[in-house]
Amino acid sequence: MRSEISIRCEYTSPRIAVGVLMAVSPDNKDAPRDTKIEMRAEGCALLVNIASDADLPSFLRTVDDLLLCLQAAEKAADGVS
Repeated sequence: MRSEISIRCEYTSPRIAVGVLMAVSPDNKDAPRDTKIEMRAEGCALLVNIASDADLPSFLRTVDDLLLCLQAAEKAADGVS
């Protein structure tokens, strides 16, 4: 079964969107091989697409892990902006 999700995170500046993207991108290299994560900054937004052929629990763990990484990067960005 294929699972997909799109996530849009809005920030106050393009600089923060790019910073969060750069902070989280290295973590995506450890994604399961049957999961594809695409991320890009577009203006003040960070766009994330995840598609996976893995079982649903594995897909949900990947999404949860990415959301936790985004949250940590956002908190760090708040501290330097």
